[in-house]
Amino acid sequence: MACSCRDSEPTTSVALAAVERASGTAPEAGKPAALQPFQLELLRTAFAAASKFPLDPHHKNRSRAQEVAVAAAFELDQPELAIELAADIRDWRRGCAHADYAWVMATRGRRPEAEQHLKLARQVQQGARDDQNGQEWRGDMIALKMSRAYAALGDREQAAAAAAAIDVATTHAVDASWAQTAAERVRLLPPELAAKELAELDLGFPTMTLGQQGTALALMARLHERFFTDAPLRAELEQRLTVRYDKVMPALRLDALATMVRTSVARGERDGARALVAAARGIVTNHRWRAEDRLPQAARLCELQFLVGDADRAKVEAEQALGEWHREREQIIDIFRAESLRPLALAWHTMGEADLARDLLAQVLEEGMENPNSRPRCDDLVDTLVAMAVRGIDPTASLWPRIREIVAGLGEPW
Repeated sequence: MACSCRDSEPTTSVALAAVERASGTAPEAGKPAALQPFQLELLRTAFAAASKFPLDPHHKNRSRAQEVAVAAAFELDQPELAIELAADIRDWRRGCAHADYAWVMATRGRRPEAEQHLKLARQVQQGARDDQNGQEWRGDMIALKMSRAYAALGDREQAAAAAAAIDVATTHAVDASWAQTAAERVRLLPPELAAKELAELDLGFPTMTLGQQGTALALMARLHERFFTDAPLRAELEQRLTVRYDKVMPALRLDALATMVRTSVARGERDGARALVAAARGIVTNHRWRAEDRLPQAARLCELQFLVGDADRAKVEAEQALGEWHREREQIIDIFRAESLRPLALAWHTMGEADLARDLLAQVLEEGMENPNSRPRCDDLVDTLVAMAVRGIDPTASLWPRIREIVAGLGEPW
């Protein structure tokens, strides 16, 4: 079974958290809620830090880090901020931002803006297609997002045409953004076709590549959310994630299970959510992980355990995970230390321990400075600032000067 990851996939823990929290539903219509001033400053500071990457030879790293801040702005329901920031992205990822913006506008009934940004997305896509040194999947990512926007506008022919241009090889890579975008089509699926959709996924699943299976699991999580009141279908979907597809890459199953847990809690089905958390715990426990991969999963379990109402167990396990991080720290490569500690800090914040969370995030910032090269330092800084913005964590007065000092210090060697 093929497995590949491409540089379009956010692999950081904050990006993973963003994906798992997303329900896949369209943004709410109406005026977006205003950000707190500190959230806006965190996002702008993150984008400014990402923009310090020199274009030559680090244009890929630059745009990938910039995209983390843009994606967070979209997640926080700030499409105008997202597209403002994206204007400074110098490659194909700007096309993705235009297509994402078009989708948001389409879901809000703002057709002229959607069509305008679809044209802009198409222009960037054409440039990516014409680039002799480019890779096909980059244009395909824009095409998928354009197809989603056209579908939201009700332009089925345009949506189909955009999707038809996608090379099937592009679907083979493990890519969270691809999977979540593709899963959005469930929003327009008629209820009478939901069971048929699942049957078709089951039929093709054994021969799918790992990336295709990741997309299939994202589709199942989206079906679970969209048709939650269909109890038999819901049970079938949960059975796929907890039992039937037990040989699938654990991280992919855990992503989908986390989404199902949050959906179940939101719908008042806490007993069902607890059963899903127990299944997720079994997956984490029974798999052999590197410490830097296991600790973010443990942190997510703590958050989910807290979410289903078992705060005491969640905090005990968070304390255990934090102790494990300290014991394992020297064995974790320095470029992974911040990435493995950050989810634990965020989990403590979720559990109401704001002071401890801020202390840990301050440590995360320092752990990100361990490497002498600015590339990993910048990536860690961007991820931390974006995570704080998304979670609504206001830095302390003493932490802001340190953040600005770190940004100012980014430079050679990269």
